[in-house]
Amino acid sequence: MGSFATVFVSEGRGGVVLKQIQDPCKDAVAMLMKEHDDLLTLNSVCGGSSQFFQLPRAHGSYTDYYSFAQEVGIQRTEDMGLPPHALYVMQRIWPVSHWLATRIRDLFLPQPFSDQPPPQLLARLYLGNGTSRQGSRFVNTENFPLSADRIERLGLPADKIAAGMGQMLASINFKAGRDGRDIEFVLCGHPENPLSKVPFYECIDFNQMRPHGGSAIVIVSSMVSNDPYYPRPWSPQWQAFADAYLTTAAEANESPLAQDVLQKVQSH
Repeated sequence: MGSFATVFVSEGRGGVVLKQIQDPCKDAVAMLMKEHDDLLTLNSVCGGSSQFFQLPRAHGSYTDYYSFAQEVGIQRTEDMGLPPHALYVMQRIWPVSHWLATRIRDLFLPQPFSDQPPPQLLARLYLGNGTSRQGSRFVNTENFPLSADRIERLGLPADKIAAGMGQMLASINFKAGRDGRDIEFVLCGHPENPLSKVPFYECIDFNQMRPHGGSAIVIVSSMVSNDPYYPRPWSPQWQAFADAYLTTAAEANESPLAQDVLQKVQSH
């Protein structure tokens, strides 16, 4: 459950989920429809196999549940029991594989978890101030934090992850023209084979993105608010992030703006 919408998994339709607003006010409906449309835009200009981080796909938006049920042929006797609010259909983000979840449990979870099956989880990739979110005595096994040192202990490529973040953020900034506010970078299961041991990386959560209007200040504000995902200028992974950011910006002929963004981040 998020701040304005809830994601439902439909049994028997495991490859997709329904994201539905909690409050059917006009502003919430507009926000949900905008997120769906932004996701379509991102997939058209930022998606593809060349991206290290992949994007979930949007599969249609509906102003109410009944319109959705009618279009996909859900009979009243098969009603999913959802509220009659606006929703959209999107590709499911799968938990990390059983193999990787077991490694995370054995390396990082406290003793009470050692005798339990590995939890189903998404892992947040925190290359910035990740250690500040890992000191809590409480463990969130649904959104587990992985800082750079944990990423490396798992044998995952921290520099490639940082470069992938720079590539995706620059694609969003300079190919889609959005500020990237509140986007998230996660380690998850492969959508075509959730049981695969191969790590899969996705960029998710686009409801707060806005056009930046060519303003480096707006982009930097969004980057700073997204801590602790991005490596900071003093982080070992910063150079990989910055190089990929500039390379991708150059593809969109936006090198001066990208350089201005990175300079402002370094002096922030």
